Amino acid sequence: MNPHYHRLAEGLELITLFFIAPALAIVIAYKAWRERASPKQYGMRCFASGGAAVVLFTFAKWIDADIRTPQYLLQLACAPLSFLLFGVCIGSFFSVLLRMRYWHKSTRAM
Repeated sequence: MNPHYHRLAEGLELITLFFIAPALAIVIAYKAWRERASPKQYGMRCFASGGAAVVLFTFAKWIDADIRTPQYLLQLACAPLSFLLFGVCIGSFFSVLLRMRYWHKSTRAM
């Protein structure tokens, strides 16, 4: 097997983890801030996407497939998808934090 395929797979995972997922988190937090959405909705989205990300990442680590096996494609699909779901979790968490100041009476303007 050509060792250059490892570089492609690792590059895809690193780009997803360090560039695409944080950009997705920023877009979700900005959209929630502009729409004045319900923090309960984003809180539930945070827990659901975070839980799914942990399950997918654990499954991808559990597979531990060699690049020559067909299971490697499943592992390659699960890892970046878990990183994207982690980005959704972080973006939803930031939107909950942005709305947290409205939850307590002492932080309200009126």
